Amino acid sequence: MEYIILGLLLFKPMTVYEIRTYIQKNLTTICSDSLGSIQIAVKKLLNKGYITTKEYLERGLVKKKHSITSLGVEHYKEWVGSPINIAKMTNMEESKFYFLGTASKEKRISFLKSYISSLKEQFNKLVQIKELTKGAKDIVIRTHLERIANEKQITDNLSVVSEEDNMQSIFENTYSYQIYLLEYGLNRVKSDISFYEKILKLEMEDK
Repeated sequence: MEYIILGLLLFKPMTVYEIRTYIQKNLTTICSDSLGSIQIAVKKLLNKGYITTKEYLERGLVKKKHSITSLGVEHYKEWVGSPINIAKMTNMEESKFYFLGTASKEKRISFLKSYISSLKEQFNKLVQIKELTKGAKDIVIRTHLERIANEKQITDNLSVVSEEDNMQSIFENTYSYQIYLLEYGLNRVKSDISFYEKILKLEMEDK
């Protein structure tokens, strides 16, 4: 969660609610959109000096906008692009499947049906996101470039992390890898649905 927040703040300062909204729209298959989890991560980042907070008034309400610090940029740079630690790519919820054979047949079937239904919902959501991104690359990149045109701190931070000064190239690469992850998610969920449907069929045939 902490690195995701740093990655988002690298592109622009955000409030906790803006971070949550972005995660809800784009990253729910990767991390939790729990407000509590985000607030805890933000607090840790603040304590480590990786981000800073600026208060401002909006419609009579005091809000807090978070920005990444130079220390945070360096910390993020060390992390991004480093090899993925396969050992840490685990899901404790999926460990239920390992022991599912100890449950009653009725519960096994119920589990499989419920999980397949959840996977299909996730798949449909990813399809919708993919549809929205079709042909949007040029518009998205242009919008970002216009937004940061006069934001020297943001362009400096992006240059430090990417080790290049071409903002167009940075945003094109960022967009491409976000699409790659989306395609990976679609393929993985589709494969998971097929896998669990086969097991459900075996359970139903043996009923």
